[in-house]
Amino acid sequence: MRTTYYIYNKVKRRGRLKVILLLGLAQLCLLSTWANPADSTRIPLSEEFTEEHPLVYEDAWDLWPYVFLNDNGDPVGYNIDLLKLLMRELDIPYIIKLKPTEEALRDLKEGHADLMCGMDAHFHNEYAQYGKSVIQIFTHSVLHRKTDHLKVRNMKDLEHYPVIVHKGSFSHHFMVSNGWGDKAIPYENMREAVQRASVERDCEIVWNTLSLKWLIRNLQHENLELTPLKIPHGEYRFMSNNPLLLERLDSAYTKLSSEGALQPIQNKWFYPEYQETGVPLWIWQVVGALVLLTLVILAYYAFYRRQEKKMTKNIRRNNKRLELVLDTSRVYIWLYNLHTKNITSFNKDNGYSEEIQTPVSFFGNIIAADRKLILQAIQQIAEGKKQEEKLDVQSVADNGSTVRYYQVAISVFRRDKDGLPTDIIGTTSDITGDRLRQFQMKDSMLRYQTIFTSSMVDTIVYDSEGYMVDMNEKAASVFPGGLEGAKNNHIHLRDVIGDPDFDVEHMDPVYMTRVYQLDSDARVFNPRVHKNLMYYELLLLPLRNADGKLQLIFGSGRDVTEVVRSYTKLREEGDKLQRATDEMTKYVDNIDFVLQNGGVRMVSYMPTTHTLTIFSRIGQEQHQLTQSRALLLIADESKLTALRTLNNMDNLTRGTLKAVVKTNLRDKSRRRLQLYLSFIPTLNQLGQVTGYFGMCRDISEIKSTEELLAKETGRAQEVEAVKNAFLHNMSYEIRTPLNSVVGFSELFTMEHAPEDEGLFIREIKQNSERLLKLINDILFLSRLDAHMIEMKLQPVDFAEFFEPRCQAIWYNCKRENVDFVLENPYQRLVLEIDEQNLGIIFEQIIANAAEYTTQGEIRVYYGYTGEELSITFLDTGCGITEERMKHLFERFGSMTGKGTGLGLSICYEIAKQMGGRIRVKSELGKGTIVWLTIPCKCTEIVRK
Repeated sequence: MRTTYYIYNKVKRRGRLKVILLLGLAQLCLLSTWANPADSTRIPLSEEFTEEHPLVYEDAWDLWPYVFLNDNGDPVGYNIDLLKLLMRELDIPYIIKLKPTEEALRDLKEGHADLMCGMDAHFHNEYAQYGKSVIQIFTHSVLHRKTDHLKVRNMKDLEHYPVIVHKGSFSHHFMVSNGWGDKAIPYENMREAVQRASVERDCEIVWNTLSLKWLIRNLQHENLELTPLKIPHGEYRFMSNNPLLLERLDSAYTKLSSEGALQPIQNKWFYPEYQETGVPLWIWQVVGALVLLTLVILAYYAFYRRQEKKMTKNIRRNNKRLELVLDTSRVYIWLYNLHTKNITSFNKDNGYSEEIQTPVSFFGNIIAADRKLILQAIQQIAEGKKQEEKLDVQSVADNGSTVRYYQVAISVFRRDKDGLPTDIIGTTSDITGDRLRQFQMKDSMLRYQTIFTSSMVDTIVYDSEGYMVDMNEKAASVFPGGLEGAKNNHIHLRDVIGDPDFDVEHMDPVYMTRVYQLDSDARVFNPRVHKNLMYYELLLLPLRNADGKLQLIFGSGRDVTEVVRSYTKLREEGDKLQRATDEMTKYVDNIDFVLQNGGVRMVSYMPTTHTLTIFSRIGQEQHQLTQSRALLLIADESKLTALRTLNNMDNLTRGTLKAVVKTNLRDKSRRRLQLYLSFIPTLNQLGQVTGYFGMCRDISEIKSTEELLAKETGRAQEVEAVKNAFLHNMSYEIRTPLNSVVGFSELFTMEHAPEDEGLFIREIKQNSERLLKLINDILFLSRLDAHMIEMKLQPVDFAEFFEPRCQAIWYNCKRENVDFVLENPYQRLVLEIDEQNLGIIFEQIIANAAEYTTQGEIRVYYGYTGEELSITFLDTGCGITEERMKHLFERFGSMTGKGTGLGLSICYEIAKQMGGRIRVKSELGKGTIVWLTIPCKCTEIVRK
């Protein structure tokens, strides 16, 4: 459109008003280019995601503020609001599940989840595909205390200073990939990391800027600040193994983003600090007046532009009409100037002058005689003898092989002030097609006459009343006396058809086959037919004028008796063949039914081409795989078996080949397909192996059942082993102190020194207490296993409960050279918790820390994150070995043999039944950290 408008202005300035009408052709070419966008077939997702089978969205539960669980345990965050907006736009039912990041990624990979939001990074490539839309850009910052000196200021500093990172995050992988993994301190719960950074000196965290900003604001740590860190940013995208779902999500995201629908939820979660600007009212009034004035100006401009477009549209419409007329009639325009004696031709596409030539050059292809007539006509019009002239001329190519016909129209285009012609306009119309059609019509008439007289079929012409008026030689041989005899006998069309009531005047084209019997049919044809039975094919075409009046009837016919007899015989043979085919089809259908419903496929292998072909039905090829492609689909544990089978077939091994392989393909239940293959060789006439044919059966269900049975058997054996071990340990632990009590009791009855009785009493007392504690622990643990311990939640001021309870526990187990440090950041913190059972956990963990710490300190501090209570126990004791860490919470797992080994098991079960968890991190010789997290509601909070 812009190009056409530019040409229009150029021509308008030049004043060529008549030539401008040709310019619409340029617009037509542009519009034809724009009007054909590629169609894309959209397959609705409604068949895949329904209310019964909704879309499953899984994500991390601790990625603030993108996605996390609120105080009520509901999933919230930017990702959740964005998902709801997109699902409402696409009309897809869905459910949301929040899990640890690794579990969510594993579910996405294994098909238990359909969608997730994640970082576009190489360490996520194995789990799913990425969408094209970038949801967020992850920039990184360093979180530190305002009063501390910042150590990590650029990317190189990460090589020298330890920092806390989110385990499995982009920053964690970045440091590991650069060889700085020993400086990374991975944390799973970043709330705990922020709590730690708020109380420890020189503790720095490197993570996503927006997440750290959200945690600082919500945890109210005013002593923390963020410093941007220039490391490569990450792109946050949709992740799924459903390409169609990703494509629809990208389209919907782009649409919502262009409409501004995403800005409110971005401000809600990332930029809540946006507030009123506080600009004075008079400034807004001035701005409003300026806006109103601008709207008035725009309205006036829009009205002016509308009128201009309307005028331009009318001009273009007129140009288009003239262009279509000129293009349809193949008219070319040229001007002859009487002063310069030159001819100017014009380009039909843009209306500009194309070339200035002399008359001899311009009419160079016109034959000499016609060229002379054109020049004479121009001279006569220039002298005023004629006003216009039309001539039919011919042109030939330079080699004289092509002849074209033109009609030249000449008239006055412009006159001077005296009325004398100054420019003569001419149009040249290509009438080659009309001339050729005329010649073709003449040629067709000649051909018609030739075909009519020499045709091998009977050709007859009837007049408008239905009587014969003409026939060819083939038809004349049927009638005695030929055409004259037919006319004299007044043979009518009704006599030929055999229908006395046939309406000739209103007839339609007729195509029929008549059977003529000499003995029973008295129609006109029978006396001429020298056969007892004849099949005659007849075609009648009525020819009418423009008013629909019948002019004549053209008929043709031929004897098809032999064709009918051959067809009858062929049909009988065809019926026999059809019956045999039906039997074969029924047999094939039975085989196809087995293939379709029995999980069986036919396969063939060609050693010469190394291709494996799979057939879903007989003769219907489903897949054709090369040897390398087939091996890619085989799981690693079965590749050796598959390769051995293929090598045997490549070596033309005789005999049956069988194999069971596991593939990387999955069925509807997301199980890997396991196939049973059986091949037999096919031989040629010389007895040589040319290929292999066999069957492929899906045995995934059978294998899955076998694996499940083996797993359940192993689980039962494991339970039995655990039960036996528990009974063995329990009997041993009870027998040991009981034997001591019995043994020292018997010493009283034996001869002994009186001063030894104090030792006997102490040992009996210690072992009795140990036995009593063991029995109490076993009974308490049994009640926990049976869920007989009721968790009584009641409001407790944890800030008041914390220090006295910890000090009381420390008083009973304190050690020399060990400092016991408590950090209480709250003045008042009322939580709904079970005070008694929580005290049991405190007592066991602090007692364990005191038992294995000989010097240094034991530090206990806590924090509330808005949805759960987090208590941290740190000690500088001997630490725990990696092997011991694997069995830390197992029963009767005492490290020294002094205790019962049930304490940590009881703590673990109590925390689990409270909905929380206990995690331990230890380094041999350096100490141990124990984290206890309990979900609870807070009714009152006052920080110190």
